Amino acid sequence: MRTVAVFFGGESCENEISILTGVFVLNVLSEGEYAVIPIYVHTDGLTYYSPKMTTLETFKNVDVTRFKRVIIDDGAVYTMGKKCKKLAKIDVVLNCCHGGMGEGGGVSAMAEWNHLPLASPDTVTSGVFMDKGLTKLIAKSLNIPVLDYIRVNEKDYEKRGAFLLKSVRSRLKYPVVVKPSHLGSSIGISVAKNETELKAALASAFTLDNRVIVEKYLENKRDVNCAACLIKGEICVSEAEEAFGEGIYSFEDKYVKRTADREKGGGKTVGGEVGDKIRAYTKTLYKRTDLKGVVRMDYLISGNKAYLCEVNTVPGSLAYYLFCERVSDAKQMFTDLLGEAIANHSEKKVVSTGILQTVKRIGK
Repeated sequence: MRTVAVFFGGESCENEISILTGVFVLNVLSEGEYAVIPIYVHTDGLTYYSPKMTTLETFKNVDVTRFKRVIIDDGAVYTMGKKCKKLAKIDVVLNCCHGGMGEGGGVSAMAEWNHLPLASPDTVTSGVFMDKGLTKLIAKSLNIPVLDYIRVNEKDYEKRGAFLLKSVRSRLKYPVVVKPSHLGSSIGISVAKNETELKAALASAFTLDNRVIVEKYLENKRDVNCAACLIKGEICVSEAEEAFGEGIYSFEDKYVKRTADREKGGGKTVGGEVGDKIRAYTKTLYKRTDLKGVVRMDYLISGNKAYLCEVNTVPGSLAYYLFCERVSDAKQMFTDLLGEAIANHSEKKVVSTGILQTVKRIGK
C-alpha cells in the first residue's frame, strides 16, 4: 500500500480553515487505496504527527505537546527525539495548507526537495498565484479580464501616500476594495467609499501584509467559483457556481452559509455565455501555467462580463463540491489525483559543469 502525506494547518491566518480541509481529506482517504499520514503544521511553523488527527476534537484546544514532532528527510517521515525514528516512507504529498508559506510554495518546495510526487501545484505556480497582483498580470497576458487596480507597497505608501490617494480618486474612483495581496480571499478585505475610509483600510491591511491591492468596486456583482484539475492526463473543469453572501464575500459566507446551502441541495450553476466564458478562462489559465492538482478560480460577474479575482492553489475542501454531488464521490477524485501525481513524476538528471576541474586556484 502506498503512503500519502497530507499536510495541513500552517503558520497562517487560515490555520483553522486548513485544519477543516485537512481533517476532511484525511477522513475521505482513510480505508482507501493509500495509507494516510497526517502532517500538521502548527502556527509555530513546526511539523507534528498524531494518529488522532483525523478528528476535529483533537484541534479544538490544540496542545502540540500531545503530538510527535516530525521532520521530512530523504523521502520519509521521521519522529524526533534522542534518536530520529522512521515513521513511514512517503510515496506522494497532498497539500491542504491554506495561505502563508504552506499554500505559497513551502509545502511544494519540501516535496520537490525530497524528490516526492506532489498532487498539488508546484513551487513556482504556488508562489506566483499567492500574490493577487501577479495573478492579475498573468491573467491580463492571457486576455483574461480583471478589474482595474493599483498595487501598493507599504514602503512606497509611506513615502508617496498622497500620490496614491490621488491616483485612486482619479483612476479608480470610489468605492474601492482594499485587500492584502498575499492573504486569503476573505481576510483583511474592506470597502472604502471615500479617502478617509481608504486610509483606514490601508492601515488595517498593512498590519497583515506589506503589499496591498486597491481595486475598483464592481456594483451589482456576483461571486462565482470555478475549479479545474488534471486527472488521467485530461484537464477537468467544473461548472461555474455562484457563491453566497452579499457585498464582500466573507468567511461566514464561505464556511457557514455555503455548508448550510449545500445541505439544502447545492449551489446555483451559472450557465449561458458568461458561464462558458468562465470555464474557458479557467481551463486556459490552468493549462498555460502548467498547474496541477485541484485549483479553484474566483470570479466576479456583472451582466455578461466576468473578471478573474484570484487563483486558489489550495481551495477549501479541495473544491470537491464543484465536481462531486456526494462526499462519497470525493474519495475517487482524490485517489485519482494522487495516482496522476505518481504517474507523472519524473526526475531530471543534474549535469556537472566541471568548472572545479578547470580552476587552478581560488583564494590564498
